[in-house]
Amino acid sequence: MHTVLRSATKHVVIGPDQPFCIIGERINPTGRKALQDDLRRGDLSRVEKDVAEQVAGGAMVLDVNMGAPFVPEVEMLARAVKLVQSLTNLPLCTDSSIVEALDAGLASYEGKALVNSVTAEDERMEAILPLVRKYGAAVIALPNDHEEIPEDPRRRVELARKIIDVGLDRRPELWADYFGHYRRVVWLAQRREADLEAEAAAVAAMFQLPLTVIDVGTSALELELEQLVCDE
Repeated sequence: MHTVLRSATKHVVIGPDQPFCIIGERINPTGRKALQDDLRRGDLSRVEKDVAEQVAGGAMVLDVNMGAPFVPEVEMLARAVKLVQSLTNLPLCTDSSIVEALDAGLASYEGKALVNSVTAEDERMEAILPLVRKYGAAVIALPNDHEEIPEDPRRRVELARKIIDVGLDRRPELWADYFGHYRRVVWLAQRREADLEAEAAAVAAMFQLPLTVIDVGTSALELELEQLVCDE
């Protein structure tokens, strides 16, 4: 499966057979008092430096976040998106917890953006997924809800499936676009348990694909992931 992001003149492909996608996340006022003060004054000059440094550092996509106390985030995210697109042809990721700000940022963007992000919380899916559909964007899906950020892989699978089901129930014609490139489902098993194996088999059945199980234990997960990417 490939996810394609686009600016006006450049595209980036994200997928298992592609180079690791480096997303620069410096354009974010969290923990940056000077940038927060600038944004409250409507000053985006510091963002220009952030763009240049991240492009020089090899970023392939730039995340743009204007979220800070007393910053007019709707206005500033729209302005920042336009500014960053005037400075680089890299695709952008619009990043906000405020739906109105995401809407403004996506409306200002030229291309196919990445949205950061949607969770399995019902109200967040109801708010974010229509924007993703409206602007033809891609979206980062986080397998957590209002109750927890689960450590249990079974719960993470359940929440990921919920996000997919909600999105595809409304647009079933997108199934082939999202999953048509999948060739198999791979479970990197840190521990073999019957219920986990049943979950993995159920996911493979949902996609109508073969299931490959690789026992990695607790120490070999990164090595197996690296080998899988190389093999693909």
